[in-house]
Amino acid sequence: MYTRQKDIAKKTGFSINTISLALRGSSRISEETRNIINQVAEELNYIPNDVAVSLVKRKTKTIGVILTEVANPILTYTAQQIEQCLAAKGYTMVLMTTRHNQANEAKALDLLIARRVDGILMYPVMPWNLDKIVSLRKTNHPVILLGFGEYSSPVDAVYVDKAKGAFKAVEHLARLGHKEIVFINDGAAGASEKLKGYKAALEEWGLRYEPELIIKPNGFGYENGYNAAARIFEKKRPTAIFASMDYLALGALRWCIKNGLDVPGDVAIVGSDDIEAARFSEVPLTTVNYPVGKVTLQATDLLFKLLSSNSKLDSIEPQKIIIEPNLVIRESCGAKMKKDSL
Repeated sequence: MYTRQKDIAKKTGFSINTISLALRGSSRISEETRNIINQVAEELNYIPNDVAVSLVKRKTKTIGVILTEVANPILTYTAQQIEQCLAAKGYTMVLMTTRHNQANEAKALDLLIARRVDGILMYPVMPWNLDKIVSLRKTNHPVILLGFGEYSSPVDAVYVDKAKGAFKAVEHLARLGHKEIVFINDGAAGASEKLKGYKAALEEWGLRYEPELIIKPNGFGYENGYNAAARIFEKKRPTAIFASMDYLALGALRWCIKNGLDVPGDVAIVGSDDIEAARFSEVPLTTVNYPVGKVTLQATDLLFKLLSSNSKLDSIEPQKIIIEPNLVIRESCGAKMKKDSL
């Protein structure tokens, strides 16, 4: 049986109200009295009833985190970092995945609200459920998007500038003299922004945009990148490939090597995300990094700011925090390398 505050009151002779205030560290209770009560509480193995506290304060000290998938190491690493940040503040995490499905995303939001989480951090599938997210904000449920901040909807977002990242990757290839740069574009969340950055870099360097150089793979994995490369070289002999995900870039790199093409001598390849495998592939991959630490810190800071606000969220201007990624140069693009972190 759990020790209750009335058990401490019985042993110390103090009232329930005094016991309650002392256990909360109230300055209304003298230090001597607080010490006596805390000592007895420790002797009796008293554990605060967090459920009762949450009902009174209408807080559950839980945060929902929604990922589009768990197979992507960048997303799972971000979730781990978020969990650590939440734990440091005394919060726990409820994790859900959507498998890139709109209906699953809507259901995940409903389930988390039903579980009375205090807030939600999520990687959105696409902007389809933005109206639902806006409506949650109006009812004082903070939802922070870890993407899609570029949309004009009144939502809070912390996101990496995907267009800028793609621009840096393609600009780098153009600077190296490549004129036919294939873009393997997965078509998932953020794909339109990466395409925008790709086009902007081509224009900046006076290169013509050719729709036939845009390849859409049939998925997000290594095999999809491998098959995309096969499709590319059936018709063309480009000298450079930029892929919207490292998985796709590494799959394309494998196809090139297996089919006798030198990387980067015949084909330069650049990816996006900077997953661990990018550093240890047969030819270490040049890639646009995803700054997990910055995303995690900014998102949790914003969430706790909203949770601690005494104002209704509907009266607070939504914040959109943009994080700029960097290009990590390795052997796969053939440029003179900077010293890598390996």
